[in-house]
Amino acid sequence: MKIKNKVSIAVAVAFLGLGMILSNYPGAVSSGILSGTFAVGLSMLFVSLYKHFKYGDGVEQDERTRKVMYRALAGSWFATLVLLTVLMFADRFDIILDIRGMLSIVFFFMVFTFSTFNWYFEGKGDM
Repeated sequence: MKIKNKVSIAVAVAFLGLGMILSNYPGAVSSGILSGTFAVGLSMLFVSLYKHFKYGDGVEQDERTRKVMYRALAGSWFATLVLLTVLMFADRFDIILDIRGMLSIVFFFMVFTFSTFNWYFEGKGDM
């Protein structure tokens, strides 16, 4: 296992342990901080374990994977700009969305389109 993954797993376990310790003292910290601590710990743990099982001690990135990632990012940004244009027209036609809803739509759209473009370009082969 790479040292980077070992450190990430140790930090993730520390966050989860901190969350468990803080959960034993109700009222000491807000529930937002407590849930954030658990979320950070779990996400770091899952990402570190995913990288370990997928790549092992091998190379995680090379020139082709970076090129695919950059093309997927460019496509995702372009699609997000189109989405923002659609949302501005929605505002023009008096469709009411609060700021939390708008940001949620944009954020999840960006993540979804990046993942979709990355999957598409990975399967497409050499460009």
